[in-house]
Amino acid sequence: MPEKKKPLTIALSLLLLMSIVPGVMTDVWDLVSPAKSLDEFEPYKTSYVEGSDVENIDISPDGKFVVSSTLGTVNFWNIVRRDERFGYHKQNDGTSATVEDHEPYYNLVDIEFSTPGNYYLVGSNSDYPYYKGRTSSHLTLYYMTHSKGVASDYLRGHEINDTLIEDTAISPDETTYAACTEMTANPESCTITLWDIETGKVVNSITSDNYKATSITFTPDGKYLVASFDNSINPDRILVFDLKNGDIVRTIKERAVADLQFSDDGEILAAGSLYRSEVIVWDGNSYEELYRLKGLELSPDSTALSRDGKYIMAMDYSRLIVWDIGSKRKIVSSRHLNIDFVDSFSSCTFSDDGKYLVIALVVKRGSEYTVQPDYNSGMVFVYDFEEILESYYE
Repeated sequence: MPEKKKPLTIALSLLLLMSIVPGVMTDVWDLVSPAKSLDEFEPYKTSYVEGSDVENIDISPDGKFVVSSTLGTVNFWNIVRRDERFGYHKQNDGTSATVEDHEPYYNLVDIEFSTPGNYYLVGSNSDYPYYKGRTSSHLTLYYMTHSKGVASDYLRGHEINDTLIEDTAISPDETTYAACTEMTANPESCTITLWDIETGKVVNSITSDNYKATSITFTPDGKYLVASFDNSINPDRILVFDLKNGDIVRTIKERAVADLQFSDDGEILAAGSLYRSEVIVWDGNSYEELYRLKGLELSPDSTALSRDGKYIMAMDYSRLIVWDIGSKRKIVSSRHLNIDFVDSFSSCTFSDDGKYLVIALVVKRGSEYTVQPDYNSGMVFVYDFEEILESYYE
């Protein structure tokens, strides 16, 4: 009978293998300490969303409100309630801090809270069969105003003709917000416009020889705008623009990405690839690529970076993964086929304090969370991330 290997011998062998074969460390850790699945934990909060899918999601910096969208409707919830579920009122009658608003177009492409949390910006476009080929977009800026007894008020809107926007951005200091306002395919050209958040007047614009801005974000110091472009003539690329003069100060040669975002300290920049099943991480100062995180089956539908730059969450319709950026270990890995209540994943984000995962998904009909037994239901789940981390590292 062969002699059994001692645990210490096995551990030393693994460490030797890690040092000899680059990149094997992550796979080994995933075997030694398997990722957790969402169904191992009870959600902290859940909410039913009117409709079968949730397109975008964000949580206010103070952690009190979750905003999401589905088919032209913005759903806004107060999640600080004692009961397990939370929801919205269809009419904003001034007596509650939960509202529902309708955007001009069904295809909502982005919802984003400002960093201080006084505003949130909604972008929508007409890329939907109902509009029969119409090419238009709309921005709506909402103001958070608890003094009136409601969560938010409509502040202003912008109609953008002949352009389908794909992303929006608010500067970290809440002075400006941005979106693509003009684009042409041949010759390729794209103009990104910046508006003053108090007056709504145009204060800056940047034009480049690119076609479609798939993602835009401000650097944490507010001095630069980073934009990813999906081109058909020129190569795809990610550009860093100096907001003082519009000059390009850095070019990242990379296929188009979505969900560009910095960590609060600016040390990490991350995004989900539009054409590959991977998440890309760069050094936020040098813009040099650090690594690519893989494991999804399709290109990410949603990618989120924690504010402290320690974790990344990404999902396609069938799988959700949370990585520890430093070690590249999978903390959470869930497949929809292995969870009895999940039909598909839709969108995700972290709370600003890093305590919660906010996940939009479609719940299977007949599951314990279904509100309408005969239909799949769009829902928002809030999980205690601290509980998940404690369970993983115990």
